[in-house]
Formats: sequence, structure tokens, C-alpha cells
Amino acid sequence: MGPTRLRDRAAPALGHLDAKLAALTVFLSPMNYFRLEQVYLTLSDAAACATLFVMLYRGSMSRAPFGIVTPLWLAGFLALAAGLTIGSVASGAMGSLVVILAQYFFSFVLLVFVLAGRPYREIVALLKTLILSIVVVMVFGAYVVHFVPNPDWRFVSGNGRMRSLVERENAAAALGAIGIVLLLNLALLGEVRRMATILCLPIFLYGVTLTGSNTGLFMTTLGIILTVAFSGSARFIVQTALAAGAVVIVVVFLGDAILPDVFRERVMTALTSGDVNQAGTFEDRFYLIGEAIEIAQNTLVVGLGADQYRTISDHGAPVHNSYLLLLTEGGLLALSGLVMLLLSGITLAWVAIFMAGARTQGLIALTITLIYAASLNTFAHFYARFWSVPLILALGLAAARIDQKNRRP
Repeated sequence: MGPTRLRDRAAPALGHLDAKLAALTVFLSPMNYFRLEQVYLTLSDAAACATLFVMLYRGSMSRAPFGIVTPLWLAGFLALAAGLTIGSVASGAMGSLVVILAQYFFSFVLLVFVLAGRPYREIVALLKTLILSIVVVMVFGAYVVHFVPNPDWRFVSGNGRMRSLVERENAAAALGAIGIVLLLNLALLGEVRRMATILCLPIFLYGVTLTGSNTGLFMTTLGIILTVAFSGSARFIVQTALAAGAVVIVVVFLGDAILPDVFRERVMTALTSGDVNQAGTFEDRFYLIGEAIEIAQNTLVVGLGADQYRTISDHGAPVHNSYLLLLTEGGLLALSGLVMLLLSGITLAWVAIFMAGARTQGLIALTITLIYAASLNTFAHFYARFWSVPLILALGLAAARIDQKNRRP
């Protein structure tokens, strides 16, 4: 029996294995805690590599996982990589370049071909898996905050902010916002039952409050507003307005009793007093931003090189703004690459909403892309898997729905 016939007979089993490994990749992606110490290689990455091996054996990998915007996405990655490469060659920092580019390639090229480009039903299943994973992350973090004495600093910061398995406060809050957006939109599509929505939504909201993140609160609010505004459902708009009103009333009268201390100290105090300094390290962030703007005036063409900002900063740390960090380390070329990645999401959402009649799928792609774009104002390099996987799945859903529509007579 030849290898082709063996492959054909094993195709159904390999197809199930492929789907399960992809689901495992997605489920583990927010759990940054499970990784090697020496190099950034996570348990999710191991599952992704196993998935890739099965896909290559099956010959099932899509050539255009994001449909018509795949060339724009790949061009964006190449521009980002080229900008960082030019700066690194000029500064002689080739060691850091190899590490950074390998991480970006894994997150924004390899994972795209592993997770996107699948049939529509598979992408929906992967999004449900991601929602479940974020629920687990939030429940675990809440348990550690409330019931574990002297918790590990990787799960809870020194000032009591929840990090959970993500190991980052603002990132955990952003994942909560992403979970809310996905949950509400899949409920609009009828893919998630009402009871599941009612059970999961408070978990996401409470998880965001435990992070004490102003960024997370902004992204959660942005996600809900965009979802409601573009839903096209009067019933959903009324239900959301009533729920929001109930939340406001509860917070006003019972906020001191039910809201976590870290949220009241970092978020509520800043909102009620109007003093942004109460909300965290804004002065330090603004200083780094100002420093980055000054440095960028000399790095528009040739940047400092990958991961080299920290070597010249007075703080010895990278600026927590991905746009400015790429501008200083990779010049305008690297920054244009990031812009092209974001434009890929917006373009795909536009096509889905206005040309393919896939309103909700396009809305998911648009909202997640905008949350992603807003989040990058508060982070440095963004190749962590918990960042790339939600964006890849959101765009993959829109692309799969467009492809599904195009295949119909």
C-alpha cells in the first residue's frame, strides 16, 4: 500500500487530530505562565507546532488564510521585519534581532496559517474555546486573589492587582474585554446560549475589575459600545441599556461593598476625583513617551535596532507604546508594517460588513482590531501569543464567512 493510500485512509482521524490540536493551541494561548524560562516558548507553542506538523502531512494548509487581505497582512509583517533588520544591522545588534523576529514570525505568520484558513464552523469552535480559556483564567485569578495567602507575584502583583495565568495586569484586563466582545457577538449569532452568556459575562466583568486596569476598563467599554452600536438589533440595544443602567445603580449604592479594593483605589478614585495620577504610573509613562518622541526624530529612516531602546533610555526600559517603540527601533518602515497589519483587519471587516453581508462576523473583526490598536498604546513588543491568537481568530472568522458566502451559487 503506497503512502498516498495510507494518507487517504488516515485522513478522517488526522482531521480530528488537527482540530483538537488547534483547539488546544487556542485554549493554552492566554496561559502565558506555562512556558520555558530560558526562551519564550509556551505550551501553546508546542501544541501549535504539533498542529502544523499534522496540517503539513495532510496538505490542508490554506494559501490565503485571511482571504483577499492575506497579501497586505504578509506585506505588513515583511515591512515590520525589514525596518527592525535595517536598524539592527546598523547598530550591530544581530543577536536581539534574531530572537525578536523569530517571535514575531511565530505569532503573526506561522500561527495565522495554523489557526486561520479553516472552515467557518471550525473557527467558531475555536472562538468558543478561547472564551472558555479566558473564563478559566479569570476564575483562577479571582481564586488566587481572594483565597490564596501570599500569592505568587506572577499571579498577583505587589499592590494586589490580578495577573492570573497571563502574568500581566493590563493584558489580563484586555483579554477580559476581548472575551466580552466575543461572547456578546457569538450570542448575537446564536452560537452561544443565553444561559452561558449570563454566566460568563459577570466573570469577565469581575475579572477586569480585579486587574485594577484603567486601560482594561476603557477597552471593555469600547468593545461593548461598538458591539451594541453595530448590532442592528433594537432588542439587544434595549437589553444592554437596561443592564448598563442596573450596573450603574449597583455601583453607586453598593460599590464600596462589592467592588475590589484595587479597582476602587486605582480606577474609581481617578474617575471621581479627575486626578489621573491616582490611576497608576501615568507620569512615568508620559516621560517615556516624551523620551521616545525625542529619540524618534533621529530614527525615522534607520532605527536603533530590535530591543535596543532599553539600552539608551534613562529608565533602562522600553517605552510602553508599540507604535513609538517600533518607530524608534525600526523607523518608519517598521511602523508602517504595524499599520498595514491593523489595516488588514479593518479592510477585512469592511468587506465582510458591506460587501459579503456578514455583518456580525465583520463586526467581530473590526472590534477586536480596534481593541488591539488601542491596547498597543500601553504595551511594548506585542508578539505574546495571548495577543496574536484573538486577533487571528477574529479575522479568520470574517475571512471564512466571506469564503462561505462566495462558494454559494
